[in-house]
Amino acid sequence: MRRARVILTTYNQLPLLRRAIRGYLRQTTTDFALTVADDGSRADTRDWLREFSAEAAEKGIPFLHVWQKDEGFRRAAALNEGVRHSESEPLLIFSDGDCVPPARFVESHLAAHEPMSFHVAGAYRLSQEVTEGLTDAMIDSGAFEGLGSEKDRRALRRRWRKSFWGTLVRRRNRPKILGLNLAIDRALFVALNGFDERFRKWGLEDSDLRDRAMRLRPRPPVKNLYTKNDVYHLWHASSGDPKRRDQWEYYRTPRPVRCEEGLARDGATRGTFEPAIRTEG
Repeated sequence: MRRARVILTTYNQLPLLRRAIRGYLRQTTTDFALTVADDGSRADTRDWLREFSAEAAEKGIPFLHVWQKDEGFRRAAALNEGVRHSESEPLLIFSDGDCVPPARFVESHLAAHEPMSFHVAGAYRLSQEVTEGLTDAMIDSGAFEGLGSEKDRRALRRRWRKSFWGTLVRRRNRPKILGLNLAIDRALFVALNGFDERFRKWGLEDSDLRDRAMRLRPRPPVKNLYTKNDVYHLWHASSGDPKRRDQWEYYRTPRPVRCEEGLARDGATRGTFEPAIRTEG
């Protein structure tokens, strides 16, 4: 069993996924397994991931593709299903299929990990022009790691400060969290019952996980990795609703620390999931 499980979400973004996932073939450690949690992508994603699985196996990286039926935005459910199909790795690392990790991404999360810890980090936001010019060769060589802008670096330093001081004085909504780069000790994730699957539209499922984790007593150790372990987010047209009206209504209601519709619940209420590709022994 590996020490970490990386779980990436995707939905019909194969050109981005193909570039992002290559970053996991050049990690400085192979002490992790990799899962793509698919929120209902077309068959072209499955077909390409079948080819990728052979390359991952050559690198010694266990790989799994978990697909769920397309019933609208259900990222929380896809992530939980990725965890359900994992092998009890002590650390869960969550990112998105449009984010390329730096070479030390997994190693850095592993180095920060301790029992019940909760990790936050960020991303460099690549422009459309830079994203379209990014090649497999640039990813394989690590040349992309120099593409972050000074604007991004300032934003990441700002997030580090807000997370550090806000967590220290126990401010609400701290640490700052981005779902494209977070990690959590498995025991803590299980205690929270995972992501709340009542978030069935775009956004806020990550903030909810953070909120519930910070309400535990004793509070989990927060590992603030902004500026130290940030991914590279590939540009794409926005597909979410920034107003998130329905989500906000639920988010503002009192929610239990252990969510009711999460990792463990009645199997009869679960969606249709199909583990499509597995290279794990």
